[in-house]
Amino acid sequence: MLQLHLVDVDDSLICQAADLAEAQALRAYDAVHLAAALQVLEADLVLVAGDRALLTAAESLGLMVADIR
Repeated sequence: MLQLHLVDVDDSLICQAADLAEAQALRAYDAVHLAAALQVLEADLVLVAGDRALLTAAESLGLMVADIR
């Protein structure tokens, strides 16, 4: 079954995204996407994106990814 998780963008997520943006050289929106995925972090989670830098960063953190390009 496919699921979509909605994650609140709160101060904690923004701080994590800022750290990820700097550490992984990501654009702000991509860093928020990655931080949200890391908050959900379920065993069958797949981060879906079309941005190579975001996908590479997610893979480096152990997430499964799917490239929509």
